[in-house]
Amino acid sequence: MKRGNDNSLKLWEQYGNHLLMAMPYADGLIAEGHGATLRDLDGNEILDLASGQFCSILGNSHPKYIERLTEQMRKVVHVGTQFLSPIVLEAAQKFAEVAPGALNKSLFLSTGTEANECAISLAKTYTGKRGVIGFNRGYYGLSLGTKSLTSIFSPADRHGSGPTVPESFRFLAPHCFHCPVKNHFPECNLVCLDSSVEAALTRERDIAAIIIEPILSAGGMIVPPPGYLKALKNLAHELGALLIIDEAQTGFGRTGTWFACEQHEVEPDILVVSKSSGAGFPVSGVITTDAIADRIAAQGWIHLASHQSDPLPAAAVAATIDIVREEKLVENAATQGRYFIDSLLRLKAKHSIIVDVRGQGLMIGAEIGNYPDGSEHDLCMLIVALCESRGVHFTYSYYEPVFRFLPPLTITKQEIDHAIKVIDESITEALAGKTAVEDLLPSNSYSRAFIEKLSGKKTLKRLASLLYETSPRYWLQKARESVGD
Repeated sequence: MKRGNDNSLKLWEQYGNHLLMAMPYADGLIAEGHGATLRDLDGNEILDLASGQFCSILGNSHPKYIERLTEQMRKVVHVGTQFLSPIVLEAAQKFAEVAPGALNKSLFLSTGTEANECAISLAKTYTGKRGVIGFNRGYYGLSLGTKSLTSIFSPADRHGSGPTVPESFRFLAPHCFHCPVKNHFPECNLVCLDSSVEAALTRERDIAAIIIEPILSAGGMIVPPPGYLKALKNLAHELGALLIIDEAQTGFGRTGTWFACEQHEVEPDILVVSKSSGAGFPVSGVITTDAIADRIAAQGWIHLASHQSDPLPAAAVAATIDIVREEKLVENAATQGRYFIDSLLRLKAKHSIIVDVRGQGLMIGAEIGNYPDGSEHDLCMLIVALCESRGVHFTYSYYEPVFRFLPPLTITKQEIDHAIKVIDESITEALAGKTAVEDLLPSNSYSRAFIEKLSGKKTLKRLASLLYETSPRYWLQKARESVGD
């Protein structure tokens, strides 16, 4: 099944010794990309249903995007924090135009972690409080503050993030398919939220902010039920806190609206963007209301970073907004998303191991279950690896095994049809039990050595998931095992 990678493997052997291996990498070295398709050095094509790291919503090599960023690079790329460039003001205006409700004042930064930290700092200044609530399947970043809210970095994990920031709390994720309190929506009346309040806040109500992703992606593509985000905003305001909605993956059209919170008819106090906001260029942003901005300014709030309000990232934001508008990609995400979900539902009817299909727009999860020996994670990993060997790339989450589909917003029905055909074939082959995931691992000696060094007594099959899972939780677990817990 594996495709030829002779040219890539030659470069691996020639230069691989200079690479600090942070994870195992596929054999094929990506030489170029166009639209939703990547092409490696040997000419093998890959349909990328993950938009890179869930960022490239315009696909690869979009001509208008390249033109806009090239034009900005000819002018100025970086200035100090004492200066602004015209493109920063333009991007801020465009961001305010597409943001929901009264959100109007924005600041551009580099990463999602940085933007979440900024939003939390802003909320603490505004409220004069210190507590922050996240969710037990949420993912907020890699800084100490954001790790403290991310459930995969447990405070008991001495090999993980170490001690957490005080007054960090986690509510139960509103996961209706696997209800954490064994109820059923809508009869439950959102008891998971009431239970969270009772369990987490019995002794502490000094809360500055509640932060949530409108679809909890790493946690299993969890879409909160109708009314949940409204109830969460009401709770935040009852506590004298602000509601922060983190639209790192959902923003800029992916769910079929500019921002996923619009589907819940909720306007956050602070909205955070990253990933999709730069269409592959590293940029993030925080946007809030005039009233909140005025109050924190009066309280002396400032924020400084080396790449704050840089011209080139701002150009990426402005270009992305313009292209999404001009090419009606919000509408395309809604249309193609419905088509993709319907296609997956037909696949679910054919294969009983697909137990649920959920999502909004082009942010879709398909959960694997009902496997006789209970090894759904191994089966999921094998299916993803088989799809990869056939030239279709996507990843899966780590709680329940859930395929994660977040293709570029430019994807076509023909590309979706091809993906469904490959998934169908791969499921059939995986269930036949004649293919082992070990046979699909990289051939390059550096990735092989990396996996084998971590594996110890573990099988290559278990370590293969390093290539296909996208959550740091797995890495922490393997690091623990490698040193002995």
